[in-house]
Amino acid sequence: MSSQGLCPTWSTNSSVSALGVFLGTNKPPARALVSLHGTCRDIRRGFIDSSALQSPSVGTLITGSHKGPRLPGSLSAPKDAQSKLLHAINLGQLAVAAEELKRLQTDSIAVEPYTIEQLIEGEPYTALEVFRQLQHAGLTPNFVTYSGLISALGKVRRRGQPSAELAYQLWQELYQLQTPLDAAAFRTGMNACISVGKLSEARALLQDMKQQNIPADIRVFNILLKGYSRRGGVAAVAGIMQEMTDAGLKPSAVTYNTLIDTYVNAGQLPQARQMCSDALDAGVALDVWSYSALIKGYVQKSNLQAALELLQDMKQAHGVPPNEVTYSTLIDGCVREGAVDTGRQLLTEMVARGVKPNAVTYNTLLRAYAMDDKVEMKDAFGMLAEMGKEGVMPTVDTFNTLMDACIRRVNPAAVPRLFNQMEQSGYSPDAVSYTTLIRALSWLGRSNDALQAFEELNANPNAQADLYAYNAIISALSVAGRMEDAEKYLRRAAQLAQDQQEPAPVEAFGATIKGYARLNNAEAALDVLREFWQQGGEPDDTMFEVLVNLCVRTGEFRKALQVVHAMDKLGRPADKMRIKKVLEEFYRRQEKLKRRRSSTERPVNEGLERFKFWLGLPNNYYRDDWQ
Repeated sequence: MSSQGLCPTWSTNSSVSALGVFLGTNKPPARALVSLHGTCRDIRRGFIDSSALQSPSVGTLITGSHKGPRLPGSLSAPKDAQSKLLHAINLGQLAVAAEELKRLQTDSIAVEPYTIEQLIEGEPYTALEVFRQLQHAGLTPNFVTYSGLISALGKVRRRGQPSAELAYQLWQELYQLQTPLDAAAFRTGMNACISVGKLSEARALLQDMKQQNIPADIRVFNILLKGYSRRGGVAAVAGIMQEMTDAGLKPSAVTYNTLIDTYVNAGQLPQARQMCSDALDAGVALDVWSYSALIKGYVQKSNLQAALELLQDMKQAHGVPPNEVTYSTLIDGCVREGAVDTGRQLLTEMVARGVKPNAVTYNTLLRAYAMDDKVEMKDAFGMLAEMGKEGVMPTVDTFNTLMDACIRRVNPAAVPRLFNQMEQSGYSPDAVSYTTLIRALSWLGRSNDALQAFEELNANPNAQADLYAYNAIISALSVAGRMEDAEKYLRRAAQLAQDQQEPAPVEAFGATIKGYARLNNAEAALDVLREFWQQGGEPDDTMFEVLVNLCVRTGEFRKALQVVHAMDKLGRPADKMRIKKVLEEFYRRQEKLKRRRSSTERPVNEGLERFKFWLGLPNNYYRDDWQ
């Protein structure tokens, strides 16, 4: 792809990932360290302090996940072991770099356990790749290395990505080494446990700290408070607060903000405001996160006016400057309420106040443009260009939003092009990306390509095929009439739902039933319904409607009666007017068939007559009862 990419402001080389890994050496040359840092994408946290560079236990390794190697002329020829290491790193040859590291171990330079110094945001999977390759080279990581990588993975919260599970696995790996840990490592472990819902394990770590005489400060309890708040809501936090009090600790600003957010997420805004008052009474000043949480509460309640008034209050009455999260939350509220112009005004104000918009801010407005059928796609891409001018890199969400917009605008052919452009720009598609691609390929009649896309997702170590992806591929196969394949993936989807303790996926079963309906196979469609029912699923109205219409259309009137009786038992009466129209169409087809036959005498269809009675139509089966 051209280095111009989607926008002249972004270059392909700038989208490569980087990871700073420290290797202990007697005295690493500062020149080498600075050169390594120069290969990174967007070094957001600046260079390491010069004093740290002289530490006897510090060296730096930066690796890149280049889509292709750099031009050979861009690097000078290696002259010594350190230069060879640098050369391999710059070329993205991780295995060669690892071999050079092993060679250094055998030289006079003592290589101590390495630690992560700098993890470039958004690329923890590259970090994990480097981490595993260095392990494979025989280097033993210390707990700081583990902690840095666990923390970075924990910050990735994307649907269909196994970051939380990977972080937890790394924590378990570290914990089983029985290496002495400090308080920061324990806090990292608690966060990893909480991210996958293992609250009891997080709580057990607090006991481990006590047994090892490691002081548990307010930060430890704030982590536990966050975890119990997410999983159990308001009712679950009381115990942690009491334990905090028993430990002689006073709530911090983070504590109060967590509690405010807990009440906001529970929809209890009065209690959230009361928590703000409690914080002020305790001498804890409200900060930007306190106000942002309250603003989020008003947005969730669709009270945009109150949210905007609170913005003015925090700026003018309390002197708390809003940040990018505050503005992004408000812009999201504007988009939800259809006030896109107000959202644009907030973006203008945001820039004028020196608050740099982030990708979330732009993606929110981009979503508004994408969902508004009156806005042309060129305006949506104009927002993309504006991001580039402001120096804001697009994210996977940016591409996902544009691809979804193409689906909404009935332009599925644009989706594969955007997907390819995303990959060529150095971005890793997530489950949402693949799901949208599968939907588009199905629309284009390319079921083989849709299946290939799903299998790519399934084999991707940095993404996971979730139920949404299964729904998409099952629908694609059903539309294509590939029912044997559809049922195979339906079984896998049902197992996934069971593993995740989720209900049987109604959309996947419904798509399969529709597939059999297209083939006029009532018996197979009813078998799918029975399987869905046995797995504890509750059919929706669409599923019932498809089945009734199918049974009537194919003359399976006894089965149609069974379906409508099941609907009655569930309190969802069938639409008799719609069914009558389907029955009329059935009669028209039957009349055409009669004209082609020599005999018009036909036996009474008992199922049909009973079904006509249920519809309230004249019939032969119950004729005597009416007289």
